[in-house]
Amino acid sequence: MAFALSIVTLEEALEKPGCAICRLEHEAAIRWIDTLLWENTNDPATRKPINNAYGFCPEHTRMLVAIEISNSGPVLGVNIIYSLLAKIVSQDLKKVRSQPQAQTRFSKVLRKWGEKFFQRKISIILQPQQRCPVCEMVEQSGRNILSILFEVIEAKDQKLIEAYQRSNGICLQHLRIGLENYMVRYPKSADFLIQDTINRLDTQQRQMLEYIRKHNWAYRDEKLTPQERIAWLRTLTFFTGYPAEKFNHRIDEF
Repeated sequence: MAFALSIVTLEEALEKPGCAICRLEHEAAIRWIDTLLWENTNDPATRKPINNAYGFCPEHTRMLVAIEISNSGPVLGVNIIYSLLAKIVSQDLKKVRSQPQAQTRFSKVLRKWGEKFFQRKISIILQPQQRCPVCEMVEQSGRNILSILFEVIEAKDQKLIEAYQRSNGICLQHLRIGLENYMVRYPKSADFLIQDTINRLDTQQRQMLEYIRKHNWAYRDEKLTPQERIAWLRTLTFFTGYPAEKFNHRIDEF
C-alpha cells in the first residue's frame, strides 16, 4: 500500500513543473521541519544531530524560520534550538582559546610546511560532527524516490512512463545519482532515462541554436516558435531542477 501511494505521489509530482525528485525532496524537508517544530523541539534524540551539525545549513535555516513564522508567529522553536547552539559554539571556542601557546607553537611548525597545508589543518577548528540533518534526510528521501522511479519504469508501467515523458524529466544531479545507484539493478530503466534525456537535450540544443540564429539581424524576419522561446528554460531546469518560473528578472537581496 505504501509503495502504491508513493507511485501516486511521484505521478502527481511529474505533472508539475521542475524536477519531480527535487520537488518531493523539498516537500519532505518541509514536513520534517514542521514535525520538529510541533512535536520534537525539546526531544533530546532529535536535537542531538542538530547540535552535532552546529545547526542547519543556510537554506534549511531559512526554511525553519519561514515555517515557524507562517504557522505560529512567535519563533519559540528557533529560539529554543539556537540558544543551545549558541552556547555550544561559545563553549567550543573557549576550548580553542584555552591553549593559545600550544596553538602558537603548532602554527609555527605547520607554517614550515607551507601556507596551504597550514590553512588546511587549521580548518578543522569548529568542524561539525555531521552534516545538516535535513540535508541528510532529503538526500535519503531522494534516493528512495529514485528507486521507485527506476523500479516502476523497469516494470513498464505505462501510466508513469507517459507522465514522465510529459514532464520536465529529472535534473542532472538526480539522473547522476539514479544511474550510480540503480543502473545495474534496473538496466532497462537506465536505458530509457538516458535515451529520454539525450532526446530532450539534443532537441533543446537545436532550438536554442535557432533562438540564437533568429536574433541575428540578418534573420530578424523569422519568428521564433513557442518551443524555441522556452528551450533555454527547459535546459536550465535540467541543470538545476528548478521550474521555469524561477528564472526571471528578480535578483534576491542578501
